[in-house]
Amino acid sequence: MAGEIIINDGGAPARILPFIANDTIAAGDYVGLTSNLQIEPINVSGAKGLGVSLTAATSGNVVNVVTGKGVILSTFCSGTIASGAELTMGTTDMYLEAATTVQKQKAEAVAIYVDTALVGGATIAPSLQKVVFN
Repeated sequence: MAGEIIINDGGAPARILPFIANDTIAAGDYVGLTSNLQIEPINVSGAKGLGVSLTAATSGNVVNVVTGKGVILSTFCSGTIASGAELTMGTTDMYLEAATTVQKQKAEAVAIYVDTALVGGATIAPSLQKVVFN
């Protein structure tokens, strides 16, 4: 699975860190820390997380999280997204989606869409897509 989630760290200061899962997590989920310092999928629109889960895990088990700026990862995206679009945590099933102007002004963008499969912008079903994290 590692080869499918980490596309290229490009020499970026990326780290793979082990945490305990607070919930069921799929590889490629955008995740954050709970108040008890466990990992859970981000489920609040516009929220910023810690990184992307490298491995799947169930509650109470170890989940490896990739974190860092400039690293290219596959993570779950949905909606109409153009190459180069800034992404934020969306409201539809909590996948990364194209950021609105207001979200950009609030600095809620967490990544840039770099997958070339959708030239010119297209609507995609929730799936793993290439993004580079800010």
